[in-house]
Amino acid sequence: MTNSFSASQIADALNVSSRTVRIRANKELWPCDLVTGRGGQISMYYLVDLPSDVAAAVKTHYKINDVSAPAIKGQAAAKLIKSSTELDQQINLDKKQSALKAFAGLTNKQKERAEAIYSILQAANQYANAGAKVAAWNKFVSDYNSRSVTGVESSVYTIKPKIAFSTLTRWESAYKKGGLLELAGKYVNTKGDGVIEETPELKSFCLAMLFEYPHVKGQALHEALESQFAGEFHIPTAQTCTRWLARWKAENDALYMSLFDPSAWQNKRMVAFGSKSAGIERINQMWEFDSTPADVMLADGRYSIVGVIDVATRRPMVVLKPTSNSEAIALLIRKAIIEWGLPETAVTDNGSDYTGVHISTVWDALGIKHVKTAPYSGWEKPFIERFFRTFAHGIAELCQGYIGHNVQDRQRINARLTFAERLLEKRKKGEERMALNVELTAEQFETFINQWIDHKYNHDRHSALGCSPFEKFTALRQQIRTIADPRVLDVLLAPVPGQKGFRTVTKGDGIQVERGSYVHPVLGAYVGERVFCRWNPNDIGKIYVFHALTAEFLCEAIDPETADQGVDLKAIAQEAKRMQREQLAEQRRTFKLSAKKYNVKGIAQQILEHKAGLVGNLTAFPKPTSSATSVTIEATTQALQQADKKPAYTPEQLSEFERRRAQLEVLENSAKPIFETDAHKARYLTELSQKTELPAVEKAWLHQFRRNNRAAAAMLDEMFEPIEKKGESL
Repeated sequence: MTNSFSASQIADALNVSSRTVRIRANKELWPCDLVTGRGGQISMYYLVDLPSDVAAAVKTHYKINDVSAPAIKGQAAAKLIKSSTELDQQINLDKKQSALKAFAGLTNKQKERAEAIYSILQAANQYANAGAKVAAWNKFVSDYNSRSVTGVESSVYTIKPKIAFSTLTRWESAYKKGGLLELAGKYVNTKGDGVIEETPELKSFCLAMLFEYPHVKGQALHEALESQFAGEFHIPTAQTCTRWLARWKAENDALYMSLFDPSAWQNKRMVAFGSKSAGIERINQMWEFDSTPADVMLADGRYSIVGVIDVATRRPMVVLKPTSNSEAIALLIRKAIIEWGLPETAVTDNGSDYTGVHISTVWDALGIKHVKTAPYSGWEKPFIERFFRTFAHGIAELCQGYIGHNVQDRQRINARLTFAERLLEKRKKGEERMALNVELTAEQFETFINQWIDHKYNHDRHSALGCSPFEKFTALRQQIRTIADPRVLDVLLAPVPGQKGFRTVTKGDGIQVERGSYVHPVLGAYVGERVFCRWNPNDIGKIYVFHALTAEFLCEAIDPETADQGVDLKAIAQEAKRMQREQLAEQRRTFKLSAKKYNVKGIAQQILEHKAGLVGNLTAFPKPTSSATSVTIEATTQALQQADKKPAYTPEQLSEFERRRAQLEVLENSAKPIFETDAHKARYLTELSQKTELPAVEKAWLHQFRRNNRAAAAMLDEMFEPIEKKGESL
């Protein structure tokens, strides 16, 4: 006969769902055992502990005869005791196994003590196997203290020269509780440290302080604890906090290093199993980008090196810029793609310079997979990091202006100053004191880096490759994906300074940038329109011009004064006029075709008729009205009434009014000139200004035209020079 039932069995007896039974059992806390069955652990409920209504239903359903309650409870209690004993044994076994793992990390002194005590316990148990345990252990203690026990090495007596019966019982209890680890003892002075370890709130606060301030000292930690928990817990002293910090740092050395010195942890402790270039077998399969400040002070300041490396071949490329920004990165990308071809994957950090719309659209348009590393995770770009380190810790240290890799290096360099030089440096107020002979300019330093890459780095044996980057590149046989038209990459060029790169094409100077005038025949068709301009990185006398709205490439404009010699400015002007006339003619043809297709001369009447058809005979109901009144309205009404009382105009006044009205009609009906161009209108107004005073609007228009077109203005002045002045010149 069974004395326990599952929720499903009880549900059948009660004619309810098993879920209903489980909900009630959890609510009323029915005692149960967990038994392994189909689907996992199954709860089995004791019949004797079921509520009376449930127990009666189960007995009736399963036809169970009454059994005395004490017998059933006795069986249940025995089972519980057995389960509890088995559970304690399993817990002790788990503790011993965990302790055995931790035992491997103990110091030699702790290990020797634990092993010696374990040897003594084994010898004592051999005595106990021969007779009663108490008598056997008493005899063992006597024999041990007289050193007559066989099988115990002399080194054990060195560690434990004397023992007592109570010592054996304490050791046996400790071993059963925690295994070898409990026999090792504590050799760290933790007197007073326990208050932190034993109070979760204090320990949690101390860990928070370490996380936020890894350099915190014992005194500061004590004061912080006092300010946070005064009156709530016993606050450890500053000495106790110092000991706890020292012990915690010793036990958590790697964690503490990662907090206090992440770079040192990355270099010394971070796992670097395997090769980071595993699977990279093709040229341009993966590029890594990064930048670093140069450890060299130049004549025009300290610059940043922006670099890229092809992982498969370890070929690097760099540009030198005052700061690492999107313009410098874009220029490097353009240069690398033109010289090396298109990469499959570009690995960068997650800075805005690489993830902005400007660069992101380039990755997408060129089909380049962009991989962003996690913040402050330089190890995810190991190859470009190593390249920078090779340069910085190599030939860069021999450059004029080398300032060291860190503060300590800088201090050593400054220490080379003689006493006289230090006195001299102190007189130079406002200047940075530097024990350097700075001679290199940025241009010279960039040339130096490129020479080092081309003539040394690319031809030195690389330890990871087993050959030089040049040899690796030449050994790989593959087709390189390139761009047929490099102008696709013009979007990566830096815009010209000012106005965000936009300019308006003028008829006299073309495009004005930095006091230079850039011209091209194509610009003749865009006079008066806005365009977008980018620098040509190889020639400051040239700029790339794009349509401001469609971003279509228009031309490469040239500044005749700074570009290569031999530019025929007259030929450019003639070609620009021809292209301008062709474009205008084409536009006029388009307008004429549209005018022929749609007759829009009577469009106003057409609109009115359409609206009338939509409205039809709809009439709105009249709204109630009321006369508005105010002091101003009343005063105006009185004035009108007085005016009505005045006598009418005399015949002479009426005739004068009629004469003036006739003059106005003549002026209004007179034919106004129609101007084909602005130049035609300017000539007409200039000639008219010689005879009479121009109206204000026409006068302002002519003034603005002369300002925008100085050559045309000079020509008009020459044509309409007053006669008396011409006579003087003759």
